[in-house]
Amino acid sequence: MRGSVGMALEATQAQVLTLENSQIKLTVRPDLGGRIDQLQDCQTGHSWLWHPSHYDPDATRSLSIGASFDEAWTGGWDEVFPNDAAGRFQGRDLVDHGELWSQRWEVLQCLPFRITLGYQCQTVPVRVEKLIQLDPGRPEVKLVYWFENQSEEPIPFLFKHHAAIAIEPGDEILLPDCWVEPAFMEFSQLIGQPGKTRFPEAIGAKGETVDLRTMPPPSSQLQEFYYSSDLASGYCGIRHQGTQSALLLTFDTDTFPYVWMFQSYGGWRDHYVVVVEPCTTMPADLEEACRQQTIAVLQPQERQCRQLTLQLRR
Repeated sequence: MRGSVGMALEATQAQVLTLENSQIKLTVRPDLGGRIDQLQDCQTGHSWLWHPSHYDPDATRSLSIGASFDEAWTGGWDEVFPNDAAGRFQGRDLVDHGELWSQRWEVLQCLPFRITLGYQCQTVPVRVEKLIQLDPGRPEVKLVYWFENQSEEPIPFLFKHHAAIAIEPGDEILLPDCWVEPAFMEFSQLIGQPGKTRFPEAIGAKGETVDLRTMPPPSSQLQEFYYSSDLASGYCGIRHQGTQSALLLTFDTDTFPYVWMFQSYGGWRDHYVVVVEPCTTMPADLEEACRQQTIAVLQPQERQCRQLTLQLRR
């Protein structure tokens, strides 16, 4: 068992931190938004996180706050805060998918089984810290986040995970009993009608029943994006049929009441990926979330904690 560090000293170089036990290995990239870059099952050899074919894991990058997420996206497990789509909200100009994903994070602590990172936001007066803690003997990782409002005003926000999962045909989406509804009807190709249905069923364009669990092949050229709400239990994930193992994210539904599921089965930019997104807020439009009272809020000077646990189950 070990937790090793390969951290570059210059901002122009890649920063690579690793956490590893006999069950699981994580690669963390402070220079790439502090993200978990890869998550490997040491027992099966399966790598869970997706990257596009052009991705170079030895390279770093320098992006401005406000860079286009879609144009710069190279997979891995990003975080999105304090918003999704760019736009003006309550007097602030918020950038595409927030700013956590695009900026270099500070390494505050690096121990054999835990890494703590920090980032000072520029678009909102909020300090964010993240703890990644690997269990020494089990395939289990705790992700703990602290958000500190440094102002005297409440800050409504969205915080979501953006875990890009490498998939194969026949893999399965794991969700509890819940409502699902298309996030943007114009994007949906599996769900054919607006409105809510109970997972795993949806209604197709011709009124047929659609099973949302099993993933079609990339040749299908399909895509889908839906919100999940009213979760009967706090979990979501993916089952990999090849290894009969599952990546499961577990959380308190008070912390993450919603799960967004972005799916490209070859239909969006030719990518074959499912992005699993436990989220504080629904929908993506913050103004609408405020009206519906489905938005998270940092009170003045509040320090708020949100966490989830990722597990590999075989």
